[in-house]
Amino acid sequence: MLHRWFYISTSRLDARKTNEGIQEIVEVSLPRNRSLRVTGALLFTGQKFTQYLEGSPAAIAELKQSISRDARHEAIHTIAYGPFDHRRFLGWSLAYAGPSRFVAAKVEKALSAVLDQGDGEIEALAEMLAGFAIEGHS
Repeated sequence: MLHRWFYISTSRLDARKTNEGIQEIVEVSLPRNRSLRVTGALLFTGQKFTQYLEGSPAAIAELKQSISRDARHEAIHTIAYGPFDHRRFLGWSLAYAGPSRFVAAKVEKALSAVLDQGDGEIEALAEMLAGFAIEGHS
């Protein structure tokens, strides 16, 4: 059975050390996700994170608990959680393409739409994230 957790959070990273903070997240997450057989993608706008994780229910619950306790996040909003029928990020233990101001503006708009309008925008945000992962690594 496949589960997913899709969330948006506000960054608590020190603005002067953002790049180092993101690098640390990626360096820790890649091997951890691989060992848990979790796939997914991370996007960081400079202010907000959004992450889509998919894997076994136990692995997703473990990561959800860990991330919820992580001091680098606050105001974590779960926008989708639970059983899902397919992987979006097959082969990507953590797709992350780095920061982009243009992308950040587009993503901030999509994140706000999900938080303001709810369920109707979740799949569009997931597809946007999948598109970034595919286009950013092809």
